[in-house]
Amino acid sequence: MAVLTILPAVVCSCGVDRWAAYAERTKTDRWIDDTMRTWYYWYRDMPDENHVNYFVPPFEFFESVLSPKDGKGGYAYSTIDSLETGTRSIPYTDYSYGFQFTTNRVESNDTALYAHILYVAKDSPADEAGLQRGDWIMEMDGEVITQDNYAALLGSRSMQLTVGYYDAANDTIIAYEEPMPIAQARTVNDNPVHHLSVFNMGNDKPIGYLVYNHFTPGMTDGGQEYDNALREAFRQFAAYSMDDFILDLRYNNGGSLSSAQLLCAMLAPASALGQELGYLEFNDRFAEREQPFSLNQRLIGQGANLNLSHLYVLTSDQTASASEMVINCLMPYMDVTLIGARTEGKNVGSTTFTNQELGIEMHPIVCKIYNAKGQSDYENGFQPDLTVYENTDLSRFLPFGNPNEALLNAALGLIYNNSAAPQAETKSRMKVSVTSNSIARRATSSVDIGTVP
Repeated sequence: MAVLTILPAVVCSCGVDRWAAYAERTKTDRWIDDTMRTWYYWYRDMPDENHVNYFVPPFEFFESVLSPKDGKGGYAYSTIDSLETGTRSIPYTDYSYGFQFTTNRVESNDTALYAHILYVAKDSPADEAGLQRGDWIMEMDGEVITQDNYAALLGSRSMQLTVGYYDAANDTIIAYEEPMPIAQARTVNDNPVHHLSVFNMGNDKPIGYLVYNHFTPGMTDGGQEYDNALREAFRQFAAYSMDDFILDLRYNNGGSLSSAQLLCAMLAPASALGQELGYLEFNDRFAEREQPFSLNQRLIGQGANLNLSHLYVLTSDQTASASEMVINCLMPYMDVTLIGARTEGKNVGSTTFTNQELGIEMHPIVCKIYNAKGQSDYENGFQPDLTVYENTDLSRFLPFGNPNEALLNAALGLIYNNSAAPQAETKSRMKVSVTSNSIARRATSSVDIGTVP
């Protein structure tokens, strides 16, 4: 009875209409909620509107409405950002030194880490300093690298680096005599068309090799400089008559659907051009739930279709998203052989929703991606046909295009029927364990499908 007598008094004392104030406080969360309930692929898994709290901070609210199916390993594929930080808007124009690396714990060294250079972007501070793939950074300004300070290698002040190399004869890492100065980090354009080679051994047909590190059309509004670089690469490949091609996606963790379509159109058999490459499956709020995309010859433009019959793809645990889409969508049209490590497993697509007034940008998962045969069963990644780890034998962690480099050598061995067979893996006795990978920080949460059809 006490409650019944107190409640009317509270209501009477609060008779002022507070709807306007509540609307202002909750407008960001409600915009998130409305957008997600319309577009989110798993909108049916969102909590009922009567059981959500619109008064919590927006990023916390966003996480509270996500489906358990969204993501893996403790992080969601759907993301949200502040427009002030712009953390995901241009992931391949880095403020950095221009190199990608892993940090590694080396045997007999309990605290210090060594940074192993995976590749160096052209015209970057790292390139100008002389850093190369395979180098080991052992100290920064005379201090050892630790879990607490290694982030400085992502982009910081000018510094002196202690750089070393792997000495295969003694199975150890040895520092060069002089430290290497590196200039302050700056904006670096990481052109995804990183390396290309053509191999011709004996009387066999030549083999193309391309290291392609992310799916990005270009960095300016409407820019196509990276796609045009890809087209130019394929014009060069087209000067040779080749049946086999090695596509190196070991460091490619995704990007744009449009660039993936372009790459597929230039790799696929000519007879497949014009046919369906795959389709995007949206949620059941769409009148036309399945939106096809094709092997569109017009995308090739000044590029070239190689009319290939067999594709060899080099993979790692960083191979994800649009890279996996290319693998999956080309499989119905040509033989695809995977060499390396199991890929990550992202078979979904996202688009961007921006609210300038609220200062919010969302990238929710809006679709699942299928190939022309209706297959999308790689959420756990693709298992390679031949497993090869580039760190197993450090003496074979070599420059891109070197035929003795571990993954490339394995592919050449398969193509040439073992006439260039993979070398026996000596397995370096020195144990090296990777603790972090700089490439992971720029990973797209999914294939960027652009504007929803």
